[in-house]
Amino acid sequence: MKKTFHTMEVNMNGNKIRLLRKEKDFTIEKLASLTGFTASYISQVERNKIEPSLSALNKISNALNVSLYYFLEEQNNKMIITRKEHRKTIISENKANINFLTQLSENDGIKPEFYVYEITLQSSERDNKDFNVLKCHKCIVVKKGTLLIEFSNSNEILQTGDSIYIDANLPHRCYNSTSLDVEILCITSSLDLS
Repeated sequence: MKKTFHTMEVNMNGNKIRLLRKEKDFTIEKLASLTGFTASYISQVERNKIEPSLSALNKISNALNVSLYYFLEEQNNKMIITRKEHRKTIISENKANINFLTQLSENDGIKPEFYVYEITLQSSERDNKDFNVLKCHKCIVVKKGTLLIEFSNSNEILQTGDSIYIDANLPHRCYNSTSLDVEILCITSSLDLS
């Protein structure tokens, strides 16, 4: 089985190198002399400023007396998968279906940092009867149709593929003024559907 190494995984090596070096009571200068690199290079690797090549990582692993595999093994990246059949749907006070594509609550010790949901607005439908005043940041992407976003003192029209970023505490609501359904994707920095 072929392994794929991502930048995020390699960048974590700086932390591993620093921890191992300190466990062995090595100074940066000592590790540099054992590997043939400069202290500056080791310092940059430990701070994840640069990525070591495979051969450099091999020299460092030999000096620290660990297997090269220790640095190449897959990271225990935390993730939450939400299967289509397990998505949560909330019905707004205006009867719009809000289908969440991401987990709503903490799962396996992971608390979501943002939330993604879809809304389909039928003709003449709003996402809320009152203006939304969210305590979080929001991005709206129009997947299909034409969307009118109403603000307290202006309106914006978005077409398929357009997006808008709305800052926290900016009153707004989404309205489908057309005869066709409008599909939108929303991303918020916290779970605030008020």
